[in-house]
Amino acid sequence: MKVLYTAAHAGASPTVPIGGGGAICRLLREEWARTTPFKFEVVGPEEERAEDLVHMDKSDYAGFCHRFRQYSTNRILSEDPASCIVLVNDISEGPDFAMLARHGYRVVTIWHVDVVAYVARRYLGGWLQPWTLTKWIKPWEKRLPRIAQLVFSQQRACVEHSRAHVVMTEAMKSTILRCYPAEAKGAGICVIPWGAPPHEGQGMRKESIGPVLLTMSRISPEKGLDRFLKALVAWQDWESVVLDPSVQVPFGTKAMICGDAAFMKGRRYLARLKVLAKNIVLADVEFAGHLSGQAKLDAFASADVFVFPSHFESYGLTLMEALSHGLPVVAFASEGAKAIVQINFGAVVESPEQMANVLNLLVREPELRKSMSAAARAYAEARPFAKAAAELASLLVATAR
Repeated sequence: MKVLYTAAHAGASPTVPIGGGGAICRLLREEWARTTPFKFEVVGPEEERAEDLVHMDKSDYAGFCHRFRQYSTNRILSEDPASCIVLVNDISEGPDFAMLARHGYRVVTIWHVDVVAYVARRYLGGWLQPWTLTKWIKPWEKRLPRIAQLVFSQQRACVEHSRAHVVMTEAMKSTILRCYPAEAKGAGICVIPWGAPPHEGQGMRKESIGPVLLTMSRISPEKGLDRFLKALVAWQDWESVVLDPSVQVPFGTKAMICGDAAFMKGRRYLARLKVLAKNIVLADVEFAGHLSGQAKLDAFASADVFVFPSHFESYGLTLMEALSHGLPVVAFASEGAKAIVQINFGAVVESPEQMANVLNLLVREPELRKSMSAAARAYAEARPFAKAAAELASLLVATAR
């Protein structure tokens, strides 16, 4: 059996802020090269580089999606469907699912993100549920603009024509079944959380005057970094209204925002964050840029608390990575955060004010952080990425039978 693994973000090095899909492709590639469960080939973009993709606007990226769709479909059609399995790493950037089904190819799709649910919650403010949106828009899908078809038509085709789907949470599985009750009947939806990625070597802790609060993600609006900065503003504002000094920001507190502007609106959003940071006078806000290698390990080793402020996360690979380094976490509510964070090593919050409350507690209680750190490590160690890679490999082998 041969696995053809189509991945629009394949080839992205850790130095490129490409996001979770690119990271998972790299990690699976490395793990399967080590364990050799089957022969596999990664089908990545023919011309575009990952470094270029992160700076494309919507129109350019839509054009890339259509080009890669055609290229990856043609590459798959050159293989014998009886002797290969197609693993799709991306949906909007995926191949022509209907055409592959007509030719007898068995397709397994990884859902790094439910794009329809993302659109409903992020851009429609949650006033329209994703299953309502898919129902209303279905009669009009073929008349939608080219960009919108990548969201709605492509995702519906994926559900209808994939033999199996891999998702990270039960909540994501439930949403897919509610959005596509007819199309999802013939496919299995398997929940395989990715777990904690491996990290080589140890970081060097850089001592600081006060506690260090760390975030690590690409810088784009959906990552919610402005909510973290607003939490710091709320925290410091308590000084003027509360007499109890225990609620004041500890002297020397540092907020490390690690990441670089990427994808649509990234650069504009970074500029907005820097303006917000000017309102924070009782904490040092450092924009550290995108980190990889030893610099990334050092950042984890130097931090006291990991902050995960995203609006929408299907899982949270970086969150798991932080837990593997023993960091207590404070996360805004998202499907991914709620599926991972437990009370013995973190908290899920709904507002900047709630985040400020939890941060205030954590930075002032070193013994609490110590116990949470041990719990975080134990949770991550019990969920290594290698286990998820093996589960996915078993699913692919079973699909081939």
